[in-house]
Amino acid sequence: MRLAVDVLGLPHGIHATTADFTDRDGPIELAAINSGKYESVETVLAGSAYTGESFAKAIKGLIDAKEEIARRNEAHMFIAFPNRWIVERSFGWADNCRRLWKVCERRLGTFCQMFVLSFISVLLRRY
Repeated sequence: MRLAVDVLGLPHGIHATTADFTDRDGPIELAAINSGKYESVETVLAGSAYTGESFAKAIKGLIDAKEEIARRNEAHMFIAFPNRWIVERSFGWADNCRRLWKVCERRLGTFCQMFVLSFISVLLRRY
């Protein structure tokens, strides 16, 4: 499951894949599928698993954005880092939907639509 969110934690891209798809290629495929949708994106904040020139070049080539890595704390203490918790909070909101606590859908498209419906309910409760 790949999720592209804005600074408020609201999804702009959802992409579900099978288990044999590597995590490192997921954001690149998400950016390739929706490349026209991300024209105004200036910076892509990614986890430390996405370090390296190949990932940075792929993102730069697809959506013309620079890559910024959100690293963990080296002291192994719990400290909330700015911007690192945004995606985790979004997944937490989706987990409030009882049907998404575990991926039980037979088709990936059904799972993505359930994810969209869970965020519609988040927006309806918020506004």
